[in-house]
Amino acid sequence: MSIRRRLLLTLSGTFILLWSLAAIWLLGDLRKEVSYALDERLASSARMVAGLLEQLPPPLLIPSNPLATDQLGIPDGLVCQVNSLRGEVLVHTPSSPSQALASHAGGFSETSVDADRWRTFTLTRNQLMVTTADRMEEREALERSILIAAALPVLLALLGSLVLIWLGIGQGLAPLKQLRHSLAQRSANDLAPLPLKSLPHELAPLVDTLNQLFARIEDLLARERRFTGDAAHELRTPLTAIKTHLQLAQMTSGEQSQVALTKAEHGVERLQRTLEQLLLLARVEATELFENEQGVLADQVVRVSLSELTNLQPQRIQLDNQLQQPVRLALPESLAVIALRNLLENALRYSHQQPITLTLSQIEQDLIFEVKDQGLSLDQQQLAQMHQRFWRASNQQGSGLGLAIVQAITDRYQGQLSLSSNQPQGLIARLYLPILTTADS
Repeated sequence: MSIRRRLLLTLSGTFILLWSLAAIWLLGDLRKEVSYALDERLASSARMVAGLLEQLPPPLLIPSNPLATDQLGIPDGLVCQVNSLRGEVLVHTPSSPSQALASHAGGFSETSVDADRWRTFTLTRNQLMVTTADRMEEREALERSILIAAALPVLLALLGSLVLIWLGIGQGLAPLKQLRHSLAQRSANDLAPLPLKSLPHELAPLVDTLNQLFARIEDLLARERRFTGDAAHELRTPLTAIKTHLQLAQMTSGEQSQVALTKAEHGVERLQRTLEQLLLLARVEATELFENEQGVLADQVVRVSLSELTNLQPQRIQLDNQLQQPVRLALPESLAVIALRNLLENALRYSHQQPITLTLSQIEQDLIFEVKDQGLSLDQQQLAQMHQRFWRASNQQGSGLGLAIVQAITDRYQGQLSLSSNQPQGLIARLYLPILTTADS
């Protein structure tokens, strides 16, 4: 069911119910008021006739003597009888029935005479009973005409309200229809944000959410294109080198062929490592879930990172743990180990057999891994380029993705990577990672 039809049914049903209840109450009250007014007309006419009879000479009060309506002064449509206490009809209006209408009990009553139902009012005064009456059929017809006259505007107002509701709902849903039309006209590659201006406040959050979705899709496509470009660019060189070494091994023999095969093997290892780092970088930037998302102890991160550096002389790393108590990081163990290992690996590669210092400290809700080496001295421009993919400080072997992966990890978990020169030479890398608090756990 469409939103317009659902709104129309809801609002129309509510209007019909409320208007019906109000109409029933108003018309019922009106009917009571009309009946009360007609009864008051009977009573006032009877009092008026009684007052006039007191002024008439006695000879006029002869049984069955008809009196004109204007003589009695009663309104048209009413009949009047003057009866003795014994029930004799002394005077009456021309339209009055031949039988007595008076009620000895007095006051209002209903009676049937000659198949006609009458509403009567009897007043006893000076040994006379004055009775005024009107036919129930005429009375009910008058009530119906009044009720119809009162109900007709209500019905017209209800119908008009339903029409206005239909038009109003259509006008109110027009921006939603325009939004649907705008989305339907878009091409698959058009991820530009939708304009928020001139939109109702109720649609602004929806459009804002759609724009965020477009931004995430565009970011995802950009990462995919970047990954494809990086892979095509970075893998072309090692593949060419591997192919060249294999061709050389086929063309030669002996020691020269073995050297070519060894270089081809090294190229395969480099290619494998580059692929692994590219895939890891893509997973981190895509916010893919990793195992052990509940956090890991900082000491465990250091132990695992050092154990994975066995081929790079990890004994040159001097550990300075300034933590007062065990600290748990608010990120998965695998990513924390990769971030610290990449920093240590870079320091070991470029420190020229010099010692490296790894310091653990805490500032507020961040744990700091500080890696200080005595390797290459870099200027500010080079420090700014170190976060870029495939950037290398020298021609030494490496994929140039280590610090890019660390930067992606810190961006994902609200951390920070700070690089600065270590005078007189070397580099200081500070890795700020959030600590898992009690509220987070």
